Amino acid sequence: MKQCSVCKTTYTDATLKFCLADGANLISVPDAEKTMAMSSGNNQMRANVPPDSVPTVFPATRINQPTRKGVSPLIVAMLCLIFLLVAGGLIGFASYVWFKPGTDKNLTAANSAALTPAVSPTLDKENAELKQKLANLEKQVADQKNQRKNTPAETLSTPNSSLPTTERTARANSPGDGFLALRSEPNSETGYRIAKIPHGATVTVLNCPKPSNIGKMAGHWCQVNYNGQAGWAFDVFLTF
Repeated sequence: MKQCSVCKTTYTDATLKFCLADGANLISVPDAEKTMAMSSGNNQMRANVPPDSVPTVFPATRINQPTRKGVSPLIVAMLCLIFLLVAGGLIGFASYVWFKPGTDKNLTAANSAALTPAVSPTLDKENAELKQKLANLEKQVADQKNQRKNTPAETLSTPNSSLPTTERTARANSPGDGFLALRSEPNSETGYRIAKIPHGATVTVLNCPKPSNIGKMAGHWCQVNYNGQAGWAFDVFLTF
């Protein structure tokens, strides 16, 4: 006979090694001695128990119980690491979206509409006029370039014979820009720039027939020659 070391359950099957109730080891115990029936005699405190009332002990049946296996600590650590990586990625993405440059989460639609400047009809009209003037200037420049291509080169280098010729030399005096513009016409707006005369360079002044103003500066447009190129320069920027 075998008995469980924990719950004290007894088994008559000698092939069992573990308790069917809690899986504990079974230990061998001596068989119980047969109960001897004794006559009650005059002893009124003793009662004979009939044999049919004694419980019968049936041999235990072996049941294949699944083996309990614990979760590996390595698997638990890997799951924790994956969870931390996923959580960190989600937090980083949310932070990037929330603190993304150029966005203001506290700016409502009403504030956005209030900050948007209203375009007045007067401003649209002024912009249209400026665009028209710019288009006219571009057209004038293009016409002058075409005219220059169709004009012989000798025309610019030949002085006007109807004007008195007082040929003399002068030096370009334009320290601010570093150069003096040599223009095709005696006009700073319509005359295009032929060349840049460096500051301090010597030019030959042919004549200065036309008084004019550039902004608040009053002077004369002079016909000059620089390195074989004839054109016009404003004498305010010339030192004679």
